[in-house]
Amino acid sequence: MNLKFIPLMLILLALISCETDYVNNSRVFVEGKITSNNQPVSKASVSLETFSYPISNAITKSDGSFEMGAPDVAETVHLYLGKKIISFTTDSEDCTIAQDSLSIVLPENFSHVKFSNITIK
Repeated sequence: MNLKFIPLMLILLALISCETDYVNNSRVFVEGKITSNNQPVSKASVSLETFSYPISNAITKSDGSFEMGAPDVAETVHLYLGKKIISFTTDSEDCTIAQDSLSIVLPENFSHVKFSNITIK
């Protein structure tokens, strides 16, 4: 066999053996504002979690606002605040307060949820 064809054969074999990886680029976004006793809550930790595993973290700004994005996952996602949630207002009707009142359960298959206000204790 001619030595000139070996590099060409190696390249062809590499191309044949390569599979295209599926990359799921879909993202989810959550934004809002947190208050307590009608005052903004600044520098509070907020996270998006699934099965107690954080997929995104943020810190609230001085006005209590936050924004974060994360990869879209197939599991239930919670907006975890770590403080008792008293109430919230949002543009999504499917959000609920979790049983422990420390997080908000986000609707399945959401792409963007905006909270006008989340009131914590």
